[in-house]
Amino acid sequence: MEIRRLTLEDDKKILTMVEEFRSYSSKLDSVRQMLEKGMNYMIACIDNEKIIGFVLGYELQRYDGKNNMMYIHEVEILDEYRGKGIGKKIMNKLIDICQSKNMSKVFVITNKSNTRAVHLYESTGGKALDDDSIVYWYDRL
Repeated sequence: MEIRRLTLEDDKKILTMVEEFRSYSSKLDSVRQMLEKGMNYMIACIDNEKIIGFVLGYELQRYDGKNNMMYIHEVEILDEYRGKGIGKKIMNKLIDICQSKNMSKVFVITNKSNTRAVHLYESTGGKALDDDSIVYWYDRL
């Protein structure tokens, strides 16, 4: 198994991954555009040329002069590979990259009811902000 940041050379692996993890497919152009942006991070666990888990993060620039921060948008592991420490490895890899780039923060949003995610984030050093935080979504977009 290999844990690393995906690059343009991995575009076809990502297309296959989307079909494995989702009930739809993606377009090669979309994958390549996402990978070309240096502030998009896809860290994956690859086993026998197949992506079996990944974390997708976006580096966010700050207006206040402080160092950038990382928003973790998604963490996915194929069902048959869950519970084997892969999530922890890919999260730690992304956090290590953030430390090496002197980012100011790493943050992720999840639900308390998602106990697997809560355990993963706590096991990699994450701390809940507070019990008062609320996330709002705008469906009208």
